[in-house]
Amino acid sequence: MTLEEGQILFREGAPGENLYVVRDGELQGKSTLGTAINTYGPGALIGELAFLKKEPYTETITATEDCELIEITPDALEESLEQEPAWFRSIISFLTGRLQIAGENKRKSDKIKALPSLLYILDSLSSRVKANEETKVSHAEVIDGVEKLFNLSKDNIEDLLKILEELEVLKILGEEIHVKNANVVHLLYESIRFRARYRKTPPQILSMTEQMVLNAVIKTVQQSTEPLKNGAFTVNTESLLKVGKRAMFGATLTLRMMLPLLERKLLNASVPLGDGTVLPEIEAIPFFFGDFDTILDLMELNRIYPLLDKKLV
Repeated sequence: MTLEEGQILFREGAPGENLYVVRDGELQGKSTLGTAINTYGPGALIGELAFLKKEPYTETITATEDCELIEITPDALEESLEQEPAWFRSIISFLTGRLQIAGENKRKSDKIKALPSLLYILDSLSSRVKANEETKVSHAEVIDGVEKLFNLSKDNIEDLLKILEELEVLKILGEEIHVKNANVVHLLYESIRFRARYRKTPPQILSMTEQMVLNAVIKTVQQSTEPLKNGAFTVNTESLLKVGKRAMFGATLTLRMMLPLLERKLLNASVPLGDGTVLPEIEAIPFFFGDFDTILDLMELNRIYPLLDKKLV
């Protein structure tokens, strides 16, 4: 069969009745679910998965120049299979399954690759009103922004948003998306960007020891009667050791356990520690201080980070 430039071979949603092989010319496929354009030249198969699975075509195919195609109908395929050995039908069935798996893996891979784009858009939109505890952004603006940065279908973008909703990063409410904590979105974006740049995939942001120490600090701050000053906290060491004993399941908090957090300036000691080679006893430090919101955000990021990988993969 032949098609002239501009002619449509079939439209998205039409029954997947026939399979086409391009002999000459070029065609393009476009889906309403995304902005990606697929190009089909000589030797390409068109509509193979819909044809084999008897499902609707997933894109509209248009000839971009005069084309010649081979049209294969179900009856023609059946007739060919009857003339082949019995095992040939099993091979076709196997290849169909492999094709479906490959398609699913590609969709999964596309979503993983598009996640930084989504986080970047959410970070950019929510930073406009970061003073609010909960940020509201336009649902349509997020979808449009991701489509422009990454050729991902709207359905797949919605899947990513639902994953973030399940992790309590945001809440989808009709035409609005409520971002629970804009700073956590920013930290998550930066963490994934760092991972991609340096090809490091740590299972979590904080070690188990760091989590226990920060959990003890958080509980000490929450139980303290001393108010925060511009988000900064101060905890005296005696109180921290008492709370730490309970929060760390009987383990004794030491300065060595706190050292990685002190080196990263997530916690600060009230007296200099020198070069860290010889550490004083923790009781020799009157108090510790730091930014409470930063610690809370980091603990939340540590909760989300490993779960996100599991849900995507």
